[in-house]
Amino acid sequence: MRMEKLHISENGRYFEKADGSPFVWLADTAWTVPARLKWDDVLHYMETRKKQGFTVLQMVVLDPEFNEEMRNPCGIKALKEDDLLQPEEQYFSYVDWVLDQAEAYGFYVLLLPVWGELVVGWDWNGGEHPLYMTEQNAAAYGKWLGRRMAGRNNILWCLGGDRMPVCRGKDYRPVWRLLAEGLAEGLTGKCLKYDSDREEWKKLLITYHACHEAETGECSTFSYWTPEDQWISFTMLQSGHGAFKKNYELIEKERRGKASGAETDPSKKELIYPVWDGEPAYEMMPMTWPVKDLNSFHDTRIVRRRAYWALLAGAFGHTYGHASVWNTATEKEKNMICRYTWAEAIQSEGSYQMKILRDFMEAYDLNSFEPCQERLLRQSAAEDELDLHEQAAVDIKNNVMLVYFASDTEEQIDLKGVMKGKVYQAWFDPKNGQLTETAACTLPDPDAILTVRNSLEEDRLLILADEAAKISVPQRTYFETRSEEEARKVFEW
Repeated sequence: MRMEKLHISENGRYFEKADGSPFVWLADTAWTVPARLKWDDVLHYMETRKKQGFTVLQMVVLDPEFNEEMRNPCGIKALKEDDLLQPEEQYFSYVDWVLDQAEAYGFYVLLLPVWGELVVGWDWNGGEHPLYMTEQNAAAYGKWLGRRMAGRNNILWCLGGDRMPVCRGKDYRPVWRLLAEGLAEGLTGKCLKYDSDREEWKKLLITYHACHEAETGECSTFSYWTPEDQWISFTMLQSGHGAFKKNYELIEKERRGKASGAETDPSKKELIYPVWDGEPAYEMMPMTWPVKDLNSFHDTRIVRRRAYWALLAGAFGHTYGHASVWNTATEKEKNMICRYTWAEAIQSEGSYQMKILRDFMEAYDLNSFEPCQERLLRQSAAEDELDLHEQAAVDIKNNVMLVYFASDTEEQIDLKGVMKGKVYQAWFDPKNGQLTETAACTLPDPDAILTVRNSLEEDRLLILADEAAKISVPQRTYFETRSEEEARKVFEW
């Protein structure tokens, strides 16, 4: 039985299911799983992630970054004679099987047809490679792949792959546009042009995965694309792997209409796209290049910050990553950066805390909240210190407000128009999912200003509501494993 297709909400901010209910997007960066994990490891990985509450897997069909010859675990190359238009059936049949398993477990898949390296011809280590996808074959490959994937309702599409469409003095946008048009023809049988038929393109749900450009700080789908490219229907950010990235600012800019130019030119019509941080700080990823020491890695505190900051800033969902999972690192591949195997890393502390995040997202429909930084009356003084940054969102209709505190800070919160008289409050711990006992206090009218302090050095989330019953974050079960957890021997490359 096929999963239901997602669609973009009427207000253009998030994804909905077929019945109109909001979809909870909690993704894992599983880029290399289709090519590098053998079948029983795929099942183990998916069972584990399902149990941890993940709903989306981000995967790549052709990715040479940790698999230069693009072979599957049986050693079968993806392409005959390294020709994109001569796909090897056994390789792609295994990709089909992986996608079948994802659907069987109820995962949506954000699928990249090729990694960006195959278009630009270079890797991040300075290596040069042949150009696998060009203007001559992009449309044909897209059409072939689209026909193969037609009928799968659980796939959303992502072009790019950690590369800007304009980079190192070359413009690769014609290649990506041709790939998009080929995909559309294969998926729908219609010849859509990249700069027309917006409503038809929106049904296909395609985004673009940019890198975090060190020279400019640009990291958005729309860093080099414009609304002319109507094949794009939602926005992906890569806030990246530095310690001092303010992804809440990136989300805010996109929501203000950066893609359409309305952010800087009010005369331009604002186009709204759902936006999320699709590649934030990975757990155990280095914060500096080259790596300085063992303390210069993203810990779970940074991972949590990016998640709650983005969601309360208006992102439609969140993506998690681990330095040893995205590349499915094996025992032989352990090094200073990949300090664990993928099988060890999927049981990490951060993975458990994403399950807590899912519990929180299920308890509060965050798509009904709006960012409200203006209600934090002391926040402006702390904008250059990330340890002091607080992020707030409010659901006016249901009289609930959420404030994420990164550390020990005091804040004055303006609650006018949200609640009056009694206000109920509790602290939610994103590390363990525990709620403090709900307490009530009386607001001084007409000011309706509440002064609160997070008395811990660690991060916490404040929940405010006009009724005590609205403060609840049940710990849920998302999947019961069919067998006892056991360490598996992974395929050794």
